Amino acid sequence: MTSLKGRLLIAAPSLRTPFFERTVILMLEHSETGAMGLVLNRETNASVSDIAEQALDESLPWDKPVSLGGPVPGPLMVLHTRADLSDAEVIPGLYSSVDAEKVRALLRDLAEPSRVVVNYAGWGPGQLENEIEEESWLSCPAAAEFVFWSRNDDLWHAAVREVSSNNLTKVLGLKEIPSDPTWN
Repeated sequence: MTSLKGRLLIAAPSLRTPFFERTVILMLEHSETGAMGLVLNRETNASVSDIAEQALDESLPWDKPVSLGGPVPGPLMVLHTRADLSDAEVIPGLYSSVDAEKVRALLRDLAEPSRVVVNYAGWGPGQLENEIEEESWLSCPAAAEFVFWSRNDDLWHAAVREVSSNNLTKVLGLKEIPSDPTWN
C-alpha cells in the first residue's frame, strides 16, 4: 500500500455522496489501520470569534472562517506555516496543530496563512483503498496554495486541473507543461 499522507484527495466527478461531492481533502494519515484527512473546501457559517469561547474558553476577535473538515466529530485544528507552534509537519513547510495551547497561540497571533478546521474525514482499514479502486477519488501532491485557497467554490476545479495536468505529463513523458499552451 502506498500512503496518501501529504497528498490531496479530490472527489471524482462521479462521486455523488452528499457530503463529499466536489471536495478536496488534505490527507494527514494513511496506513493499514485507516486514514484521516481534512476537507479544505467546506466552510461553516462560523468564524473564530464565534467559536473561541466554547472551544478555547476565551474570546478572540477574529472573523476568520472556520472550515468543516469532515463528518467525523473532532477537535479544533489549525493548518499553518509556523514550525514553532506545530504538532506535526504535513508537507514541507505546512504544519498542523491540535494541542489547545498551540491552537490558542496561533489564533491569538492571527497567524496567516492558516486554515482553522473543526471535525475530520476518516476511513477504516481498507475503506479508502476500496473507494479509490471504485474510482471515487483522484489524488495529487498537496501544496500550500491549495490548503490556503481562499475561493472555496474554485478549489475543486483547480485540483481537478492539477490532477489532469499531472496525468498528461506522465502519459506524454514530459518534464514540464507550460500553463499557457501558446508558449509551445
